[in-house]
Amino acid sequence: MLRNICLAGALTMISTMTFAAGSDQPKIVLEQKFDVSAEKAWGKIGTFCSIEHWQSLVRDCLVEERSDGIYRVVVMKNDSAYTERLETFSQSDRSFSYSILSGPLPVNQYRSELKIESRGNESKLIWRAWYTVPEQGDSQKIKSDLEALFRNGIKGMSILLHS
Repeated sequence: MLRNICLAGALTMISTMTFAAGSDQPKIVLEQKFDVSAEKAWGKIGTFCSIEHWQSLVRDCLVEERSDGIYRVVVMKNDSAYTERLETFSQSDRSFSYSILSGPLPVNQYRSELKIESRGNESKLIWRAWYTVPEQGDSQKIKSDLEALFRNGIKGMSILLHS
C-alpha cells in the first residue's frame, strides 16, 4: 500500500474514462474561492488520498497501484468503506477525477472531478459529480446529501489551507 503518493508524472498512463451516465452535464457542481494560490491549494489537496486531511467523515485512506490503475480505499468514521479508481490526473491542469467502484452510496456510475484554477493570488475549486440514481432512489435526497458531503469537504479544505 502506498499512502498519499504524489501522482505527478506517474499517471500519464491513465486515460479519460468514457462516462455513460446518460448525460454530459454534472448533477452537482460546487465552486469555492480560496485566498491562497492555486499552487498552494493543489499542493495540499492534489493527491489522491488528501481526502483524509480535509474530509472530517474520513478515518483513513489507502492508495494501491494495481496493474490496471491507481485505487484508493476510503474508510469512513462509521466503518463503511468505498473503493475508488483514479480515472484522470493532470498536474498541469491541477485536476483529477475518480469513480466509485463499491461502497454504500446509493447511486450508480458515480464519477467526480476536482479542479483548482488560478485566480491571481487566489484559487478556485470546482468540484463536479456525475451519477445515475436507481429507479427506487430518491434523487433529491441523494443530491442534497452529496452536496452536504461536498460542503463538509470544502470546509475542511479551507481549514487545511490555512493551517
